[in-house]
Amino acid sequence: MSDCGCELELKDSEQKSVLYWLLAINSIMFLLEVGVGWYAQSTALIADSIDMLADAAVYLIALYAVGRAITDKARAAMT
Repeated sequence: MSDCGCELELKDSEQKSVLYWLLAINSIMFLLEVGVGWYAQSTALIADSIDMLADAAVYLIALYAVGRAITDKARAAMT
């Protein structure tokens, strides 16, 4: 590794914070877009909102993974 200081390592709590923000923004956009798509009878907007829902599911899985890493680290530290 180089010592240029260009590596970015986030703590688990910082990663969780970023993921919570992404999840919140994506969920709000999903709700708005599905509502507008339903009102406008636009299948394109509804389809895009489903894509946003899938993105939100990925953020939930990432939050689960970050949380698992913390518990695994704690368990390993106690043994």
